[in-house]
Amino acid sequence: MRILFSALPAGGHLRSLVPIAHAALLAGHQVAMCTPATAKAEVSGYGLAHLPAGRDWVAEQISRAAHETELPADHPERLTRHLATEGYPGPEALRTARDILTHAETWRPDVIVRENAEFGGYLAAEVLGVPHVSVGASPAYMDTALLAPGLDAGRAALGLPADPTGSRIHAYLHAKLVPPELDPGEPAIPNARSYRQTNPTRPGERLPDWVSELAEPPVFAAFGTMYSKLAAWHPVIRAVIAGLGLLGRPAVVAAGVPTAPFEPAPPNVRLVERIPQPPMLECSALFLHHGGFNSVRESLRLGVPMVIIPWVTDSLLNARKCAEAGVARALYQDDLTPESVRWVCAELLAEPKYARRSAAVRRRILTLPPVDELIADIVELAG
Repeated sequence: MRILFSALPAGGHLRSLVPIAHAALLAGHQVAMCTPATAKAEVSGYGLAHLPAGRDWVAEQISRAAHETELPADHPERLTRHLATEGYPGPEALRTARDILTHAETWRPDVIVRENAEFGGYLAAEVLGVPHVSVGASPAYMDTALLAPGLDAGRAALGLPADPTGSRIHAYLHAKLVPPELDPGEPAIPNARSYRQTNPTRPGERLPDWVSELAEPPVFAAFGTMYSKLAAWHPVIRAVIAGLGLLGRPAVVAAGVPTAPFEPAPPNVRLVERIPQPPMLECSALFLHHGGFNSVRESLRLGVPMVIIPWVTDSLLNARKCAEAGVARALYQDDLTPESVRWVCAELLAEPKYARRSAAVRRRILTLPPVDELIADIVELAG
């Protein structure tokens, strides 16, 4: 079979599909990944064929706001609504769909598998008359009432009938990568099934030697591929670095951008621009992050308790779900100081219930059907 994958170019969106694409290759299927050209190196680094599709509009939006040190108080709400009504389902999805349809003239897919925020793959599959499978987070803010109008504009432009209720969005299969009880949008997604995800690493990827010399499992902090590029997020990074300095135990902070603006770091804090996240999590006692779904699922998979500093889109929902499950504490920006970072990290490290509950969720994940079974389900859909 030919299985075509589509994703936004952000690392967390792309990484959710990588283990599925690898499993499909191992099962003998032909695989290609459609993303904007900016993600070609990352796709190729995972050993996957890349087909350029769409434009990196997310990076362009971040670039426009990158130097703003203060954003309006309603920025999180406005951005969340924009992404759900115009960003994800809007003109850029149509642009991506048209590029995929051009590739499909020679690379003819039997099925299209997309990460759940990328809708060009959905539109292209509807035109081609092949099944489409969505994978990953299903945040409640992306409900069909918000998505359907933007997607219907794309459907009309491609000659498809209207779908005002959004019934076609998840018409075949939605693959969750966490247990249903930890998915914020679980009740709203039809045809959903949970699978046991794995955390991908690139060939040759390894941690630096100094990690082995840490006196004990560190607190690890990282902020995704987008937040760190915003000057408005930099006070959060500074507060985290200072708070982990007060904590006293070994800590590793991946700033996501050049580290000069945040130096010097306290002696117990190793400050880096980037570090491979999945292997770093394997040796960490606690993970402090921004609440992106990729960071949540990778931490849950390894049973690492979390401190989540939520800001926009699904991070608020993810923080609440994880706190309710007893695997995390949320630390909101209004309460964020070096002292509050030290206090909440110290609490999670000292209180065994967080590690016990995180281990229990990990065991729950290990009981889910493997990715191989997802590939079998995809093959069955395509007949």
